[in-house]
Amino acid sequence: MKRYISLFTIVMILPFLMQAQDLSDAFRFSNFQIQGTARSAGMGNAMGALGGDFTSLSINPAGSGLYRSGEFVVTPAFNINKSDISMGGKKFSDNHSYFTLSNIGVVGQLSRSLKNTGLISVNYGFGLNRLADFNGTSLINNKGSAVSFLDNIANFASGEQLNQEYLKQDFNQVEYRDWQAKLAWDTYLMDPARDNQGNEIDNNYVTVLNENELVDQRKSYSVEGGINEYVLNLGMNINHMVYLGATLGIHDISYRRVSLYEEQFQDGDSFAYTDDYAIDGEGYNIKIGAIYRPVNSLRFGIAFHSPTYYRINEESMLKMNSSLAKSYSAFGVNSYNYDFYNPTKIIASTALVFNNIGLISCDLEYQNYANMRFRKGGNGTEGFSDLNQMVGEEFKDVVNVRIGGEVKFTDQFTGRLGGEVYGNPYRRSNMDGDSFLRERIPVVSVGLGYAANNFSINAAYRSTWLNSAESNDQPNFYQLTQDNTRQQLLLTLGFRF
Repeated sequence: MKRYISLFTIVMILPFLMQAQDLSDAFRFSNFQIQGTARSAGMGNAMGALGGDFTSLSINPAGSGLYRSGEFVVTPAFNINKSDISMGGKKFSDNHSYFTLSNIGVVGQLSRSLKNTGLISVNYGFGLNRLADFNGTSLINNKGSAVSFLDNIANFASGEQLNQEYLKQDFNQVEYRDWQAKLAWDTYLMDPARDNQGNEIDNNYVTVLNENELVDQRKSYSVEGGINEYVLNLGMNINHMVYLGATLGIHDISYRRVSLYEEQFQDGDSFAYTDDYAIDGEGYNIKIGAIYRPVNSLRFGIAFHSPTYYRINEESMLKMNSSLAKSYSAFGVNSYNYDFYNPTKIIASTALVFNNIGLISCDLEYQNYANMRFRKGGNGTEGFSDLNQMVGEEFKDVVNVRIGGEVKFTDQFTGRLGGEVYGNPYRRSNMDGDSFLRERIPVVSVGLGYAANNFSINAAYRSTWLNSAESNDQPNFYQLTQDNTRQQLLLTLGFRF
């Protein structure tokens, strides 16, 4: 049961064996689509010039200065993520629903002047806004393939001239990029190649498959986690005209992706390969901002976000199970840590407020993803110069747009509508790693609000459309188009004091 395969497929597997950190991680740590409160979400999160909402503390810190009283808010959210993958004229769909905490926070006043000139008030705020959500599931299968994942692994081991004594070592003595070859060796899915006399050919390998044997393939994966920002804010109101603020943002990253790839052979044998990749880390940034209100109906906002400086810990567990004449299992666990910082962000905003009628607001957000950087890998021993050069070559700057409106139906009831457009930061769509295939990522939202006395309740619906290419390293699944629709229902309860 052995077959030789040409070496052309090495190019498909190499990018994923060389390092755990990749360009997808860089984008994941930098792409924020804030959720926050339902009022903000319903208006497309265009809060940079408006303020007076807890979400603004993560957009323009001066927004806390517009509060005239204290407020406590909490926002649970219900999420639905639908995934569609197209392959060979077929569509494979999967749905995942879950709850998250989009926001919880308090804004209060440290001091307030009885005068209407000078320093009117100094306000504080602390709490949480959710900046990114990674949750989702996908699945796909392919029947009767002439190319097995084992072909790629055997080709790689042969091309790299990995000897048997090297593969027999413990996982901690084998380079991480060679782990798939070691797994296949330990589970008897890959054998030494032999010449016509039955002698082993040094450092050459074949799979356990017969020549021209077809395989059925199936892959499923689930992703969970997100980025939460804990904010500590101070804002001030000067003459009811100028509002200044600063926020310390503390980020908590949690990301876990578990993929399961399975192959069924024609003779009934099979194997399963599990890639369990987890990241956790923390980061810190500073935001400063100002809002200028020359007249009651007009506001301008400007905000500067420093890079977020992260310390990242990752763990990768690779496992392979084979079901041949006997069953075999092998796994290895690799841990790694490094620093990362994302790009500076500048947000310019404007808003028109129509008393007792409504408002229109717009944010323009600039960010240059080419400035993302990995640092101090492996306890400070690696500098990532090659990877950082790739970041500069493969990413570009973008301008994101958020726009929203609010209309008062009565003194108590309000309707909202919003839209967000996020730029594609990738220079090209056929790169290694995940990438977006459209130039823009659209988000639409709608919301309703009710406020009476010191209580408010707001609801919002958001929908995001993503079209991407997935970086699956298994043959036939590489760079497949995936459409994701993310839908979210948010409900905010607010209490003034």
